[in-house]
Amino acid sequence: MRIARGNEIIGEWSEGQIKIRLANATLLISDFYYDEDSSEWLTLAHLSARQTAPKPLKTIGRPCYCGSGLSFNACHGDGSQY
Repeated sequence: MRIARGNEIIGEWSEGQIKIRLANATLLISDFYYDEDSSEWLTLAHLSARQTAPKPLKTIGRPCYCGSGLSFNACHGDGSQY
């Protein structure tokens, strides 16, 4: 990834190298990287936020419709409960 500070490109590093350089303050979160997907210069703070966003939880595929209100099958299918 190309990194810029001010109006000057200061280097090109992988995402792993960027994380290390952010940790040891060689790069600043106010520095910019060129995002190939959006064709824009974005701050490294944006890159850090994108990488640390929590992954969505898996959801249950089919909720129980027996009226228990639970998000999993808690009945035998004939209305009787476990």
